[in-house]
Amino acid sequence: MSKKIIIDTDPAMGTKGGDPEDCFAIMLAMNSPELEILGITTVQGNVPVERGYSNAKYLVKEFNKDIPVHTGSPGTYDAERNKKRSWLAEREGMEQITPILKPSPEEISAPSFIAKTCRENSQDIEIVTIGPLTNIAHALDEEPELAKHIKKITMMAGAAKIPGNVTPAAEFNIWADPESAEKVFRSGIDFTLVPLDVCHQTKFSRDQLNTIGDNSHPLCKFVYESVKPWIQINPNQNIIDQGLHLYDSLAMALSFKPDLAEFKDAFVTVETKGEYTDGETVCEFNESIMGQVFKPEPNAKVALDIDVEGFNRLFEERVLNYLINL
Repeated sequence: MSKKIIIDTDPAMGTKGGDPEDCFAIMLAMNSPELEILGITTVQGNVPVERGYSNAKYLVKEFNKDIPVHTGSPGTYDAERNKKRSWLAEREGMEQITPILKPSPEEISAPSFIAKTCRENSQDIEIVTIGPLTNIAHALDEEPELAKHIKKITMMAGAAKIPGNVTPAAEFNIWADPESAEKVFRSGIDFTLVPLDVCHQTKFSRDQLNTIGDNSHPLCKFVYESVKPWIQINPNQNIIDQGLHLYDSLAMALSFKPDLAEFKDAFVTVETKGEYTDGETVCEFNESIMGQVFKPEPNAKVALDIDVEGFNRLFEERVLNYLINL
């Protein structure tokens, strides 16, 4: 039986200069019979939320899938944080490849869709979050019993034992809206954290992108046109030299093939008050002095190692080969 999921995402494939990798994760999900996608919800993150909504709608149309797409609102969960992160909603200079679409007036919001769908499929829904957790936090406000209805969340988020990528302390998805992450972490929902520790073991190379670009199919040209600028403008020299990390695709893969990773129980929280450490995920494995004294109850499973070759085979089979053979 297929696992029912909702994908919560900030997809930038279709917006030049945004991180396009979310859409590889969505492609992986669409081509995986283990998953039944009940909906895609978009959140402000890599790109302004209206661009993510438009990019997701375009991808669903190109794959000829009947998957509803719902958008969240611009902004972060906390009003004060929103002032600090307002620029995330204001990047008008980014070149848009896909047409900008607006939801119809009767379309419900992403948090309402999440709350309604999980309530109607109680304990039968898993959410895969590959962007900031703003929509989930708002859904918890709309449905106070939501934690009882969600079976699990698999999230690409945080850094457990290594530095962050947007600051020395923080990974982008948590840094973009740490208050929403704190609310979700404390909600009682079971969650699996797929942090930078394992995501940095994955790679999508320039050669792989060029192979996709060699196919004249319009979808392949779209993928090539969307991904190439990100590799070119990214300030991380390793990405320029070697390619992209497949952060979100790894989280998607682990949502239905958890045997690809080794996990460790941890109590995970997030720093929201630090001057230099905002958005830091603090993972207590009860190995520190205070952890051994107080022994906080774990609230998450954290991926700390992966079968790189197994993941590469899965990604090649269901994403690369699919595109190359269109």
